[in-house]
Amino acid sequence: MEEGTLDNPENRRTNTPPPFSSSELEGVARYLDTDPDFWVFRRFRKLHLVNVLRMQLDLVRLEHKLDTQLSAGEGNEEENDSHTLLSDIQSSLSEYDAALSSLARFKSYREPDRNIVSELTEWGTTCLENGHPLLHGLEIPYPGNTCLKDLASIAAVEKSWTHRFIDKHHCLRRIFEIPEDQMPPEQRPSSKTRTILLYSEESVQRAEAVFLHLSFCILLICPIIGLSYMQSKMWKLVLLGIFLFVASLLFVGLVNMPNKSGLALVAGYAAILVVFLSGNGGP
Repeated sequence: MEEGTLDNPENRRTNTPPPFSSSELEGVARYLDTDPDFWVFRRFRKLHLVNVLRMQLDLVRLEHKLDTQLSAGEGNEEENDSHTLLSDIQSSLSEYDAALSSLARFKSYREPDRNIVSELTEWGTTCLENGHPLLHGLEIPYPGNTCLKDLASIAAVEKSWTHRFIDKHHCLRRIFEIPEDQMPPEQRPSSKTRTILLYSEESVQRAEAVFLHLSFCILLICPIIGLSYMQSKMWKLVLLGIFLFVASLLFVGLVNMPNKSGLALVAGYAAILVVFLSGNGGP
């Protein structure tokens, strides 16, 4: 068992969470609704697994009862018991299948970014003096034991390296800040209760797309110009290698795609340069 996870009882809060009012829970929900990145919840892996194991044992008992009835034969009374047993099997199997699907789906959720957890922690610790329902539910912050594997981000979109870099820097997020009239009243710059800086992820994605297209054009034009004027075979190969390396870093760092697609993109780029090189007399 991992020492940093909440499955280890030593890392959990020792006191029972206090009762919270509906207005406090509504305030947490309103805050989480400001950004899908804040939709972070506990996985409760141990509870999920214990629940599935309990259902599994129930099904084993039902399977044993069915085998016993089939081996004993059926009478009038046994027929009624058989219908009841089959109904129990059907409902238990439905619950078991649903629990397995839910467990597999929850396992597929990505971990939240650490800066998002830090923002949730900062907001929760400054809102109420006696604790907060959000922090009690997530079991954070526990000194030195905040483990992202225990948390699931269920609504955050997949982000590229640049997008995550902007997320972590307040000055960059300010560049893409959404218009004030589109912000919730409590998160506007003029509000004293403002706790976060909301920015447009669509604007970030558009800026990233423009940067990618410009970068790709530069990566095509610059080596073509350089290869046109170079006479040394060695320097042509060096230039080719440098631009292939830069293109690889660009595709890996900024583009979210599977490895095969990234390799295909780099191979296509290399093919363009090689065709130009061979048509230009070759190295």
